[in-house]
Amino acid sequence: MNADMMSDMKTFTVRDLDRRPNQVLEACDSYGEARIRCRDGRTYVIKTEGTVTSPMSALPDFAARRRELFGKSASRSFLKKFDQAVASE
Repeated sequence: MNADMMSDMKTFTVRDLDRRPNQVLEACDSYGEARIRCRDGRTYVIKTEGTVTSPMSALPDFAARRRELFGKSASRSFLKKFDQAVASE
């Protein structure tokens, strides 16, 4: 049996890579890799390296930081008295 027949890898031409690169990359995402075949018979394999975590998804827990810095939040009655004291200045 030919190794190509056993593979689930999608095969593209160099022309496909030039004209429809998104389609080649989507195949890499779906199958993990894609084969590029040249006219002279040479083949290349493009593989996905994995996902990179976005900086936005790796934000710290700001609520935990606030609790750590400032401790327990003030009661409503204290905040009301504090607001009155500040307003009377």
